[in-house]
Amino acid sequence: MAHRGTRTGPNRNPFKWTSVYNICMMFNLQSAAVMVLLCLGGVTFGHGTHRRRQVPPALNPQLTNTLPTNGGPTLYYNGSGPVPPESMLSPVPAPITPFTSSQIQDSVYNEIIAIIANGSAFNTSCTQCIAATEIIHFAAITQPVSTVVDVLIRLCNTIKFSIYAATCEQEFSGIGDIGPYYAQLFAKMSFATQDMQAWCWYQGVCDIPAVVEIDESQYFTPKPASANIVPSPSGETINVLHLSDWHLDPRYDIGSEADCSQYLCCRVQSTNTKKGTTSMNATVPASRFGYLYCDAPADLALSAFDTMAQFFDKSDLSFTIFTGDIVSHDNDDQLSRAYIEYEETVTYQTFKAQMGAIPIYPTLGNHDSLPEAFNTPNTFNPNSSLQSNILSWNYDLLSSLWQESGWINASTAKYASNHYGAYAVDTVPGLRIISLNSDFWYVDNVFNYANFTNPDPSGVLSFLASELMVAEAAGLRVWIICHVLSGYDGTNGLPNPTALLYSIVRRFSPTTIAAVFFGHTHEDQLQLFYDYNPSSLKNGTQIRNTTDVNYNAPLTVGFIGPSITPLTGNNAGYQLYQVDSKTFEIMNTQTYIANVSESLTWSTPVWQFEYDMRTEYNVNGTWPATSPLNATFFNDVTYSMLMNQTVVEQYNLLETKSSVVTKNCSTKACAEQKVCYIRSGSAALGLACPQDSGPF
Repeated sequence: MAHRGTRTGPNRNPFKWTSVYNICMMFNLQSAAVMVLLCLGGVTFGHGTHRRRQVPPALNPQLTNTLPTNGGPTLYYNGSGPVPPESMLSPVPAPITPFTSSQIQDSVYNEIIAIIANGSAFNTSCTQCIAATEIIHFAAITQPVSTVVDVLIRLCNTIKFSIYAATCEQEFSGIGDIGPYYAQLFAKMSFATQDMQAWCWYQGVCDIPAVVEIDESQYFTPKPASANIVPSPSGETINVLHLSDWHLDPRYDIGSEADCSQYLCCRVQSTNTKKGTTSMNATVPASRFGYLYCDAPADLALSAFDTMAQFFDKSDLSFTIFTGDIVSHDNDDQLSRAYIEYEETVTYQTFKAQMGAIPIYPTLGNHDSLPEAFNTPNTFNPNSSLQSNILSWNYDLLSSLWQESGWINASTAKYASNHYGAYAVDTVPGLRIISLNSDFWYVDNVFNYANFTNPDPSGVLSFLASELMVAEAAGLRVWIICHVLSGYDGTNGLPNPTALLYSIVRRFSPTTIAAVFFGHTHEDQLQLFYDYNPSSLKNGTQIRNTTDVNYNAPLTVGFIGPSITPLTGNNAGYQLYQVDSKTFEIMNTQTYIANVSESLTWSTPVWQFEYDMRTEYNVNGTWPATSPLNATFFNDVTYSMLMNQTVVEQYNLLETKSSVVTKNCSTKACAEQKVCYIRSGSAALGLACPQDSGPF
């Protein structure tokens, strides 16, 4: 008789299906996949034999239904048979009728109006502005320029934009025609670089984005100890003239309303709406020699040169610097390319005629372009087959005028024409002047709101750093001339580019940079640059927090020159510098003015000496006569202002060139504000000052 354990017949399998599970557990084969494989294989185990057996119903691999369909269709498993595959595409809706240009314009306009009206989703003016700007951005990158311009006109008429034209149509598409420029701007803006927030700060509804840290390694080498050595003075001086903000007004109308309600006064169309006067019955008839709230008429402008002989011999001048602004302050719908070209041409021809062989080194002002203040980086349009810069015509004109006057040579003029009017030139032996286009840090250059977090999209500050590196290696001294100031109250410069400018000035001062010169404010002001604190650098890097300043370590002075134009309630003025012939630091300054509040009594403009800087600010008489009026001197002056209210009040008066409409600065708070402004060499520093304590 066979042993029970040796039976292997079909109904005598010594292993049940539960035994398969036990074997899996023995070998830790617990996965469902292993179980399925074993089940599908139908393996039996017994005395070395393997036999396939029937699959249990629950795991039957048949791909069609096993239950009756009662005449219905066969049903399938595993996507077999006629089951459509997963990759099969479905029909999509046919495109709706394409929007017309008018419908797209309506949609963009209506969305922006809805954003402004929807106070729950966009509950602040800032968020409304950012969302609206984002919509215009997408319109600008997808739609024709004409659509964007038309939307801007409609929004202007609805929201009542603040504009510099009689109508929105004239501002964006008429004589002003700034709409196409805005279309370019909005197309280039990006949320990633904080452009929308920055733009809405410019519109007055958002906080300004935080100033970026500057990676100085991208622009210059670390400052060596030798760059902190101040050259010794020679004891000999040269004379240099500083002119600024000419603003000749060839449309000035003699006898017109000078006390007008519009902008610009002293024009044939000027009226005083409160008093009901016109040019026919003016309350204050415009003197042919100028007025406090008008740009410079011809006789006032020419008289600045004509009367110089009363105070000094022009032939003793080594050279002149002109820190920009030629064109009158017309509204956008009164300006044209032809007018800009006319003003620039006759101004430089006048300068040449008046100064003869004395070289003049100019820089561009914000009014020396069209539209006013607009300048774009050369990389703004990446298509090299098209014009690289929309302002090339202006750079070409200015550089050619400077070359024709003999102030710069052909190679320098070519560089200036291709680089926004910027150039570097060697003047008297040992001094290099670097002229910059400051519109690339000016708040009113709207193209600065594209790529906002980049402190130097134009490359103009990289040019400055490069030139300073060369000058440092050659042992040259440098003057930097530009128009828009980098700091002071912080309202003119933008934080990021002025932070980089500050770092550059700090790196090359006091050994290479002797002084920096600005214009723009129409006032006689000072601005100081200091060293940084050691804590301003991130450990092991050259990444700089440019607001971490050591106010006990003054390095360089920024001289903000007075204007020829009296506009904004100031008198006309200019300055004469005595400059050390070796160090090129300022040894002394005299300021000359024309008190235009008296112009109706003149038969010819009257100019007069206003003040001597060394005499005025050497309060205690302790500053050595042989020492320059450098950053240390003026830092001491700021302490005098804090301790002696008379000093700050005098500075406040001299700012306006002793104007009769100067507002007083008689409080301690005003003194603290003035000192904070003077000590602020960048926009971020200036914006951190108290803004409501002074006379402005």
